[in-house]
Amino acid sequence: MAAGVLVVFGAGLAGAETPPTGTTNTVYIQDVKGALKFVGPASVHQGDQLKIVNETNAKKVGPHTFSLVTKGSLPKTPKARQNCFTPKHICMSIAKWHGVKGEGPVTVNPAKAGPEGWSTLGSTSKKGDSWYTGHKKGASFTQQVTADPATTSTLYFLCAIHPWMQGKTTVLPPGA
Repeated sequence: MAAGVLVVFGAGLAGAETPPTGTTNTVYIQDVKGALKFVGPASVHQGDQLKIVNETNAKKVGPHTFSLVTKGSLPKTPKARQNCFTPKHICMSIAKWHGVKGEGPVTVNPAKAGPEGWSTLGSTSKKGDSWYTGHKKGASFTQQVTADPATTSTLYFLCAIHPWMQGKTTVLPPGA
């Protein structure tokens, strides 16, 4: 199992709209020698655009999510990852954020929670920000990093479909 790590740091503008920095950073979803993982920059600044790009073959490995979750929601053991798509576990919760009912299709994409942009960590009881890649290689989604480091200094994320794909992001202040 491989877990990619993206690190993003921050200092916030509490209560203020996050000004854009004009910079776009990219996180790639890749199949590296048979290991699915997130590959991205070590850090981004609050106000940067964060673009997520699926470079995998969905016919081979299926679609992905890039989902912000609380640290405690990350499935840490093989058994927790195996049970991730059962009731009261984070992968099932992420499916619900995307409007999935039973075996049905994704009807909400992206799933947004809280302020605009990448900012809100979800759990089994609280919706978080998430994007579903669909089945198209090269699919991408971009939005601004708006997390306020005064309240959320580290963004944790995972792929709900492949729950061993996990990372964390710490947001740097604008211009740092």
